[in-house]
Amino acid sequence: MRSLNPATGEAIGVDFPRSSRAELEALADAAFDAIDFLADAPGAQIAGFLDDYAARLESDRDGLARLAHEETALPHAPRLSEVEFNRTTFQLREAARALRDESWREVASDAKNSLRSMRVPLGGAVVAIGPSNFPLAFNGVSGGDFCAAIAARNPVIAKAHPGHLNTTARLFAHCAAARDAAGLPKAAVQLFFDCAPEDGESLLAHAGVAALGFTGSRASGLRLKAACDRLGKPASLEMSSVNPVFVASAAATARAEAVAEAWTASVLLGGGQFCTKPGVLLVAGEDAAARVVARARELLSAAAPAVLLTAAIREHASRAIDALRAHGAVPVAGGAASGPGFRLAPTLFAVDAAFARAHRSEVFAEAFGPLGVVVAVEGDAQLVDFARALDGQLATTIVSDEGDAATRATLLGVLRFKAGRILDEAMPTGVAVSAAMVHGGPFPATGDGRHTAVGLPTAAVRFTKMLCLDRVR
Repeated sequence: MRSLNPATGEAIGVDFPRSSRAELEALADAAFDAIDFLADAPGAQIAGFLDDYAARLESDRDGLARLAHEETALPHAPRLSEVEFNRTTFQLREAARALRDESWREVASDAKNSLRSMRVPLGGAVVAIGPSNFPLAFNGVSGGDFCAAIAARNPVIAKAHPGHLNTTARLFAHCAAARDAAGLPKAAVQLFFDCAPEDGESLLAHAGVAALGFTGSRASGLRLKAACDRLGKPASLEMSSVNPVFVASAAATARAEAVAEAWTASVLLGGGQFCTKPGVLLVAGEDAAARVVARARELLSAAAPAVLLTAAIREHASRAIDALRAHGAVPVAGGAASGPGFRLAPTLFAVDAAFARAHRSEVFAEAFGPLGVVVAVEGDAQLVDFARALDGQLATTIVSDEGDAATRATLLGVLRFKAGRILDEAMPTGVAVSAAMVHGGPFPATGDGRHTAVGLPTAAVRFTKMLCLDRVR
């Protein structure tokens, strides 16, 4: 298999192999060589590997960013060479810090009963599968799940995303050099590029594998979750979120155009290919909603077609557009795929509350790409009704003015159970790398709303188990 340049559709780079079931089993067998070593090694030794890895990446900053740009069509600067690159190296160094201070351990002691409990590694490798849209900061061999798994002293078996195979291979070369220089076993971090789905599930069943870290589509996540559930193994899954924005009536009346401008900028960011893209904007008041739609239509119609990361992403976005059309909704902007490569015109739908209720699964379905839906609701009470019917989300935003205080309070009370992160005013697209961040949320945004995939040491907890030492000296 080869990567494709999304801007042209042409194959780039070298051919990468598909691993057989026997080859995957060999990776899991090898993981046994690293389990005890990582569990018992000095934290400074593993931390030194991560610090060295970050430094090696920085020495290749421009080359990696340009390669990632070629494979994803995401902007070289500042997106890849600065913003995402800095996030990647920061995460690696935060994982190193967590290894040095072991803050994820959560040690508790009971001297009277001679008990001591703590978090420990899982005793097996974490299979890390990253998404298409962050070739560096969420990559299986350098991203958040990788950092969290290593911080908790687990080996990692990473799978490359087909959208950026060459970037992943280059990252892994730096990772392997730092791993070897630190004296870690080669099985501490391993990589494969592709496999048959059934062979991937066989890998998860291997005794050398303890958990899964996955970021990607809901369909793939649910299939992998079912496999892990059958095996009784933990799966950390980030899957599907539309991150709705709720605009209360006073704010909508006072600043409809400004809301439209902030929202469309967020929908267009990165070609609309963020898991935190606010795909639905609910506006209280039909007149205000019409003003929002008018301004959003101007902005989206003026924007160039977005180059999407993969052909599959464009196909999924086109299916989402077709599903809304099939129920009678007509795009007020865009709606067409184009070439060369994998392009899609920025697309806007405007629907009323009755349509959104009748076709909730289509209106509130996540679709990567520059696609957004404005829902005009009759008033604040109806806005709250939609919040109560919401599925689990990564994030949600409330836009309100002084006259909306009661509505805002009610929405906060409802949405705290619906999302991992609630914002006032700001669009949810950006996610800070911080111990205070929650990048998670109730199903189907993730497989388990009790955890976060961003922010150490809390993200490392996903890849640990509790151990009690009872009268053990």
